[in-house]
Amino acid sequence: MKVTLIEPKTPFINIYSAFIKQLPLLGPIYLGTILKNAGHDVVIFNENMKDIDYDRIKDSDVVGISIMTSTAPRGYEISQKVRELNPRARVLIGGSHATFLPEEAAEYADNVVTGEAESVIIDLVEHRSSEKIIAGKPVENLDELPFPDFSLIHGLEKRKVTPVSTSRGCPFDCTFCSVTAMFGRKYRYRSTDSVIKELSRMKHRKIFFYDDNFDANKSRTSELLHKMIRHKITPPWIAQTRASVTRDEEFVKLMSKSNCWQLCIGFESLNPDSLKKYNKKQTPDDVKNCIRVLHKYKIRVHGMFISDGYTDIYNKIGVDSLQLCVLVPLIGSKLYTAIKGSGRLITDRFPNDWKLFDGGHVVHWPDSLSPAEMQRQTIKALGAYYSRANVAKLFLQGKFQSFAIRLMGHNVLKKWKAQNKDYDKQLSKVKYVNQTPGFLRGKL
Repeated sequence: MKVTLIEPKTPFINIYSAFIKQLPLLGPIYLGTILKNAGHDVVIFNENMKDIDYDRIKDSDVVGISIMTSTAPRGYEISQKVRELNPRARVLIGGSHATFLPEEAAEYADNVVTGEAESVIIDLVEHRSSEKIIAGKPVENLDELPFPDFSLIHGLEKRKVTPVSTSRGCPFDCTFCSVTAMFGRKYRYRSTDSVIKELSRMKHRKIFFYDDNFDANKSRTSELLHKMIRHKITPPWIAQTRASVTRDEEFVKLMSKSNCWQLCIGFESLNPDSLKKYNKKQTPDDVKNCIRVLHKYKIRVHGMFISDGYTDIYNKIGVDSLQLCVLVPLIGSKLYTAIKGSGRLITDRFPNDWKLFDGGHVVHWPDSLSPAEMQRQTIKALGAYYSRANVAKLFLQGKFQSFAIRLMGHNVLKKWKAQNKDYDKQLSKVKYVNQTPGFLRGKL
């Protein structure tokens, strides 16, 4: 069978826009590899990398679309176009958004797969199912998954970064996060031998470990890093961790020795009350100490924060790059349930408005500021960090890599403002009827 898998493009420019062309979702690639190994003719289109070739879709027997909340509207648009071009093709929709809102996704698909689809994808492609919504099953033994075949991605000629996943799940259950709802609170790990075998297949310019918390099991991660050193697989690598990663300085030394280039760390806030609200189990001192220790070992810090309004603290604490998002009530998170239940969402034109749930747009009434003020102060904070003065300072200091990243951030923010110039005006129309959360007027 001819199978086309699609990752829809992100709706708005953001700080990751320059990198996302090299960082595809691994879910569609795992599914495509499984189907290819089963004898099917598979191609993957990632719209962040290259436009879809609809001539291919005209001949496809099955088209699978993987959607996150912010890409759901675009995914539904693609589905409708597929049905117009090729009425005989079956459309499958999966991904995190479809997992949490399968009934919505089912309006645009022949079948919707919730959860992890690897165990059901072959049967679903080869046999028509009378069930509209099909539950996937967690992959208990991740070593059984094939190594992802990136050659299936149309238009991906050279990769600057190799994405690698070594685990699934997260036990921390932060209130704003939907990872545990999607993958469970129990960590599932690939064996370190399996990871080394995957890494040994090719040369890498950089490696990005996609795990939600790469250092969750330090003994296991240490084993992997030692094997990378022993097998001489030490290109610059990036991973996502928590601030607690630096509590064990010997572990940080090992990361540095294995050529850790950068850590992307979910600090979230330097406000103690906010950290408690998010259930982060860390303090502002933990954040500052983490940055200090990583810089001691020449490891760059990409600080990921949730906006509390305007502050210039990000310059003072010394993160090398900044990802500052407004608090988004993600589908599947405890926060979404609470915000929706209290009537504090300020937009309800779904599914179209799901595109606003991308971390760049205020979509609910915050605790401390009006939506419009939160939006303005967040952009002001980003502007202070990615200012021309800070860009120039890095250039004059000879820190050319940091200069390039800061300049990119400056340009991205400028484009974002142009792309969203009317959004602040729309937010200004949202008012409380009274001071009781849950009673709003003038929705977007």
